[in-house]
Amino acid sequence: MTAPAPVRDALRVPGAVLGAFGRGFRSAVVTGRWFVLVTWLVVAVAVVVLPAPSGGGGGNDIGSLLPADSEAVAVQQRSIEQFAVPVLSETAVVVHDAGGLSPLTRADVALWALQHTQASLEGNPPTADGQIVAAVPVPTSTPDTAVTYLYVTGGTSLSDSTALARQYAAHFRNQASVESHVVGITPARIQQAYHLESWLHVFEVVTLVLIAVVVGLTFRSVVAPLVVLLAAGIGYLVAVRVLSTAAAMLGFALPDQLQPLTAALLIGVVTDYCVLFFSGMRRQLDRGLGPHDAARRTVLREGPIVAVAGLTVAAGTAALLVAEFDLFRAFGPALALTVVVGVVVSLTFVPAVLAVLGPRLFFPSAIHESGATIDRRAGRGARWIARTASTSRGALVAVLLGVAVLVPAALPLSDLRLDLSFASGLPDGDPVQRGSAVLEESGVRGVVAPTEILVEGAGVAQQRAALERFQESLADQPGVAEVLGPTQNPLSDEYGIVFSRDGDAARFVVILDSDPLGATAIGDLQRIQDRLDVLLAEAGVAGATAGVAGQTAVASELAVITQENLWRTLLAALAVEFVILALYLRALVAPILLLAMSALGVAAALGLTVLVFQGLLDDPGLTFYVPFTTAVLLIALGSDYNVFAVGSIWEEAGRRPLRAAIAVAMPATARAISAAGVILAGTFAMVALIPLDSFRQVAFIMAAGLLIDTFLIRPVLTPAVLSLLGRAGSWPNRRIRTSGDPLDADEQAALLDEWQPDASVAGERETTAVGGGR
Repeated sequence: MTAPAPVRDALRVPGAVLGAFGRGFRSAVVTGRWFVLVTWLVVAVAVVVLPAPSGGGGGNDIGSLLPADSEAVAVQQRSIEQFAVPVLSETAVVVHDAGGLSPLTRADVALWALQHTQASLEGNPPTADGQIVAAVPVPTSTPDTAVTYLYVTGGTSLSDSTALARQYAAHFRNQASVESHVVGITPARIQQAYHLESWLHVFEVVTLVLIAVVVGLTFRSVVAPLVVLLAAGIGYLVAVRVLSTAAAMLGFALPDQLQPLTAALLIGVVTDYCVLFFSGMRRQLDRGLGPHDAARRTVLREGPIVAVAGLTVAAGTAALLVAEFDLFRAFGPALALTVVVGVVVSLTFVPAVLAVLGPRLFFPSAIHESGATIDRRAGRGARWIARTASTSRGALVAVLLGVAVLVPAALPLSDLRLDLSFASGLPDGDPVQRGSAVLEESGVRGVVAPTEILVEGAGVAQQRAALERFQESLADQPGVAEVLGPTQNPLSDEYGIVFSRDGDAARFVVILDSDPLGATAIGDLQRIQDRLDVLLAEAGVAGATAGVAGQTAVASELAVITQENLWRTLLAALAVEFVILALYLRALVAPILLLAMSALGVAAALGLTVLVFQGLLDDPGLTFYVPFTTAVLLIALGSDYNVFAVGSIWEEAGRRPLRAAIAVAMPATARAISAAGVILAGTFAMVALIPLDSFRQVAFIMAAGLLIDTFLIRPVLTPAVLSLLGRAGSWPNRRIRTSGDPLDADEQAALLDEWQPDASVAGERETTAVGGGR
């Protein structure tokens, strides 16, 4: 079947134009190598010495991530307007005595709170930043634990709020049996930032050591790792400055969670592209070229591949911009700009170093002018897989076995739960985690962020008996530890604690028995929300409606939005990658199935993560942004490897039948692609050094997904799918030939010995076309 001419023309990029650009670029970075090196060193020094611009950053609470029409935020705003005293706080102090709190200690808790609240009760609240406005003891039924909510003046930073709470809690440490803890969303966020900052540099150093070892072993060189470290270091310094400058100028956020991701991504992609350039340089030197000519040939051949591969990753991560709220959108430009910086460094700095060092790059390994290049050292296993996948029967078996492995691995994904907790992911021994454990043992874990149920209706405060029945019904719901409401009403109505002063609203403080931002609490609250109208009717509350506010309600809305955004963003990423692959391969059919295989690999990685963390490790769920961000990253990086692997097959298929092209191109490039995949997987695996559950989840998903891609999808499923598609895979192009018998081992070895992925050494007739053909 032949495509219409307009379709073929739309997928064709003039080779002469790209060839001319490639030759000009090659001359610039190789001939001007010293200028390029000095320029990059000056830029690196400048970004270290010059002050960074201010700007960027995110919201101060998870509610700031919600859209303007959030129901939870609207209910909370109405509660603030109708009630004189707030009951929702992000910071609390826990006083605990395992033997039970004595009456003296309980009195001390009340008096210490009154001392900090007296000025506000007298109408003279503190106004300066960094002051406690009020301390409100929470009436609970636990005999060994007392909880006090703290409220601070506006403008007080999160760290200052936590410091004030710690000073407040220190008052109770005058008895040997009494312990005090600072808990809540704000202290937990401060502790997360502390652990991230403490371990970030350790992660960076260990990651650099890892890639140095892997690159050194791959190329049997002590110089090549140093070049990679220098390139990655320069790229990282520049990327950090570019991100901060762009955030300040464009106003997008740079969440703390981005730092390890951008570091791993930058180091990983620069190392991968270095491996590709080093392999090409070694191949050219093995063919007997001098260092400058070898560098030119390497840039001309590998440069377009690196450029297109980098474009696929940058464009794929930029698809995060279609998300509906700020945190997810912030990941898009940050990750995309990081990749762009990595690509620019790889395309300029690395070739200049190649031209300067020449064969010294591979010291102490010797250069083999006989032509036994590094690429052709592929093992017998890689050769056998390529031969098998190039046959129709072998390809069918490979696809069936691959799908049989990946589909079951992906099935646990249906049980995915999203977790927004800041405290549950903290390491053992963390002070906030210890305080949360005390509340867990006392059965009032949710007291650190209670849920407020607001009942509104004309004169509803007069229906006290019905409201008390409603309170009893709430207390009987699964997941509820305690409910504070009209039954307790600790103060007179005029204080606006339970009933609004106009009598048109009543509120109930629901304390859940699990982490209020965890997946379990979110599920419990969603079930309560679904039954609120029924509970009101059963209690006999007439003419009233109920709304829900609080951090659990906010987390519930975020979980729903995350799930919706996940699919929208994945579809956008797949669409972007399809366009790039279609243009690169000049085909429409093959990119669809190649992306389908990549998507299946991503689903398998996510499914395995759910199985390990929710099943084996009993985590409440995956941190809400983790599956979202990692899925997009894996799709983008999978397309990056499609460019590497399929580009080689497509180029080889321009010279020989598809079966022979697969049997030659796959083992010929296997070593470089496998090394790149292992390096990138190892880089992201090192993120697990940061002792927070969210980063360990990121590390597992990324490492699992990249290893699946490196050792199953790319070497097995990709050639098998292309073999089954045959000529149809290149539609609407007709460049693929499918004639010819399957190769045996000797024929494959002979073709590998003759393999020349470049144009004639003596000629200058290179013309690079999209799809790798020349």
